[in-house]
Amino acid sequence: MVVDVKKVLGDAPEPKLAFWLSNGTVAKNIYELVSAIESCDKGVFQYHVNKEKNDFYNWILNVLADDTLAKKLKKEYDQNKFAQAIRKRIKELEKK
Repeated sequence: MVVDVKKVLGDAPEPKLAFWLSNGTVAKNIYELVSAIESCDKGVFQYHVNKEKNDFYNWILNVLADDTLAKKLKKEYDQNKFAQAIRKRIKELEKK
């Protein structure tokens, strides 16, 4: 599947589609999301990513439409590895 780099690296198409973390942080794009993931406490991360749900996966898949990154994150539960995978994907997309 061809990814729309501008869509993945740009802001969410509508303000209401931004990602709202449980601590009140709002991420409009993948850069803000990865920063929020890196800086939030473990409880906030686990609220969004656990065995029952993965809110970040859903947002990346449905709002940013990056199937490749979403698949990498679907079964990831470690906060640092999660952020590293996003940073790696950002670098890949910035080269395109």
